[in-house]
Amino acid sequence: MGGVVEQEVEMLVKCGWWLLALCVALAVAAPAGARDKERPKDAVAVSGSGVGVAPGAPTWVREKIQEIHAGKIENGGSDEPGTVLGPQARKRATWFGCRDVYAFRGYDHFAGYNLFRYYQQVSWCSNGYSIYSWSRYRWAELNFPGWAFDGHVDSYLGGSSTHKRAFTQGSFHTCYFGWCDYKVPWVAIEVYASGYWSANTGG
Repeated sequence: MGGVVEQEVEMLVKCGWWLLALCVALAVAAPAGARDKERPKDAVAVSGSGVGVAPGAPTWVREKIQEIHAGKIENGGSDEPGTVLGPQARKRATWFGCRDVYAFRGYDHFAGYNLFRYYQQVSWCSNGYSIYSWSRYRWAELNFPGWAFDGHVDSYLGGSSTHKRAFTQGSFHTCYFGWCDYKVPWVAIEVYASGYWSANTGG
């Protein structure tokens, strides 16, 4: 009789250990399964542009822009030799001086806070007939942990003496629990000797 009681106690102890191991396994597996099923919500694309130096622009960008306005940099952003004056040179000058514009493309978390922004800044000086000095600067702004900037992946600088175009594209990524998200925002800015400008973004 004593042997039967000992066997029952031993069986209960073994069952208890198995039950405990099963509970621990389920507790560990449940969050992992939930993580696999819950894909992070998509980030929301944002963009903007304006006249002046971009808010939060790095110090080196601000210093370069000051040099442009002081006449120390000519064609700092151009990859083409100067060209002859176009038809606009025969028209009356409507604007002259130096101007700075910027545009950005970024993404916000669905809850509203910013993840990152990709900026392009263009500064140019015109005598009213032609652009005699211009430059382009670009940089990334990371505003949330987990996102990384992988560098600039595309660029174009060109135009004529009366019109300049600057295009840039950057690459960003983030990874959580084996799931990765990649973004390749681009920014294009066009400026004119008349002082007019436009910006487009995407990606």
